[in-house]
Amino acid sequence: MRKNSENNREFDAVRGTAAERPAVGGAGRGRANFGHEALGRLVLSKAGHDKDTFLVIIGVDDEEHVLLADGRLRTIEKPKRKKLRHLAVQRAFSDELNKKLISGAPILDAELRKFIAEAAADAVEK
Repeated sequence: MRKNSENNREFDAVRGTAAERPAVGGAGRGRANFGHEALGRLVLSKAGHDKDTFLVIIGVDDEEHVLLADGRLRTIEKPKRKKLRHLAVQRAFSDELNKKLISGAPILDAELRKFIAEAAADAVEK
């Protein structure tokens, strides 16, 4: 299977460098200390039941998986765990969501829906 090199560069922000990755055994579900710059990034699902759906990265599970939410079907309380290779990382990024996710401040599903609606409209235009 061939990988898209442009998408791989985007995934580097999610995966972090080797020095930032947790030791064998990982840091536990949703507790990884790498990939903070990926939180709040818009992604497009390329595979699965949610194919062609825009989602937001709300957590990093391990080196190959992230936690996603869209504020509708997948809420903040019940995120979707998905492999990075099944996602197309978009340029859209929310600083506000990123800061809230890193600090642990509460986020409303309405905030996710609003960001996705605005960012998806921009992504479709380009």
